[in-house]
Amino acid sequence: MTDFAKDLLAWFQEHGRKNLPWQSSPPDIYHVWLSEIMLQQTQVTTVVDYFNKFIINFPTMTDLANAGEEEVLTSWAGLGYYSRARNLHKSAKIILSEYQGVFPTSYSELIALPGIGKSTAGAILSLACNQSRPILDGNVKRVLSRYHRVAGYYGDSKVLKELWRLAKYHTPSTQNAEYSQAIMDLGATICAPHKPLCSRCPVSKNCKANLCNDQASFPQKKARTIRPEKSLAFLVYRNFKGHVYLAKRPNKGIWSGLWSFVECEDNKTAISAAIKEHNLEARIVSSLPKFKHSFTHYHLWIRPIIINSPGLEKGYHNINKLALGLPVPVKKIISLLDSSNPAKSNE
Repeated sequence: MTDFAKDLLAWFQEHGRKNLPWQSSPPDIYHVWLSEIMLQQTQVTTVVDYFNKFIINFPTMTDLANAGEEEVLTSWAGLGYYSRARNLHKSAKIILSEYQGVFPTSYSELIALPGIGKSTAGAILSLACNQSRPILDGNVKRVLSRYHRVAGYYGDSKVLKELWRLAKYHTPSTQNAEYSQAIMDLGATICAPHKPLCSRCPVSKNCKANLCNDQASFPQKKARTIRPEKSLAFLVYRNFKGHVYLAKRPNKGIWSGLWSFVECEDNKTAISAAIKEHNLEARIVSSLPKFKHSFTHYHLWIRPIIINSPGLEKGYHNINKLALGLPVPVKKIISLLDSSNPAKSNE
């Protein structure tokens, strides 16, 4: 066992996180799997409430497999990266049909499931089964990049290969569940992206970045690019009952499979054409303030337009009784609508 692993395990006994809702004794591999998928690109503080809600709705693997996609997406709505929810659902169905509902514990079978990559497979098997498997999530990349002062952006293949080598080198043959949780905890609580708490770090005495006092330079960043901006109008059709029209989005692209307002380019010609196509009797009532919603690769400016759409009921939903998976911007717009007196928006 390397000194790095020894120091980390000693620190974990006193300072590691041991009371997260997916941590149990003995471990529940379904819970571990679900948490690891949710934690991809999402912080623990955000995941906790979603995890608890998800487990209430789908207590077992069988419950998840037998659920409809709409139910799964509704429970996931707000977490983002919705392909994760679809892959969870697909994997649960595969486990139920091909493994009789028993979660596979071999690396080759696990990594073949939708949405499970090398690091996620390693985390599941180490945390749930105490197998000696390396992990390399964002926190671990940061810890190892600083500790070994690894030059280069970790998205580059050569750098990533080196980080995997180091991850395997430090992964012990025993106490693997504790080690995996410890190195993730270290990255999340001590070796933070900004202002790392090196004075409290159990491995700082041998950390090359700390010794060189250039922790802020690692991991090295990708060359910065300016995210482009797009603008869309969201057409909020309301009928005489104050119900809103929502359409299910395609299964590919942003907010795939969720329910949203009709959208179009934010110009008079496009808006007018879209309104006529939906309802010839529809008329614009007002516009809500424009707001920005950011994605990984671009910023989206959204202008909600409130539209009186008389005579239609099909596809319209009561905003007080919605049980659909909705993107965050759609939830925001709905929260601004006057549900107590819809006529105000329809005059």
